[in-house]
Amino acid sequence: MRLILRRPEPAADVWRYPGEAGSGPQVLTLAELTAGAAAAGALGVLIGPTDDVRLLAPYLGRLTLVVVQFEKLGDGRGYSQAQVLRQQVGYRGELRASGALKRDHMYLLARCGFDAFELDPSEDGQGAWAQLERFSVAYQASSGTLVHPHLKGAALGS
Repeated sequence: MRLILRRPEPAADVWRYPGEAGSGPQVLTLAELTAGAAAAGALGVLIGPTDDVRLLAPYLGRLTLVVVQFEKLGDGRGYSQAQVLRQQVGYRGELRASGALKRDHMYLLARCGFDAFELDPSEDGQGAWAQLERFSVAYQASSGTLVHPHLKGAALGS
């Protein structure tokens, strides 16, 4: 069972990713979503590193969850996808980072707009959450929603 960090405490995940059996709302691939495979109810989509997130614009009214998959450490495309989703597409639902992530990524993921995190099971949830408070000053504005209230969207000197 996946544990998702949404608050300082891990929470069990109710969503079913592509290929998983069971109950709960289904997360579709972008190809399934755009082909009309969406069922009634809560709607989630899994975005791969090469997917164009701008294709989600017509579905914003129905999307509850967008999962951005990081396939390997060092791949920064998911950060860019999060920024586009938040700033250009206008997505306001849960934006989850998933895959090859470590707790050291938490702060930058949040600055790009992620508000939920599925980390490697070997990571300590409390230690990972502490990364969001790691820095007290940001030098540029962000799309972040979870960074400390005194930092949210603030840039040094603004």
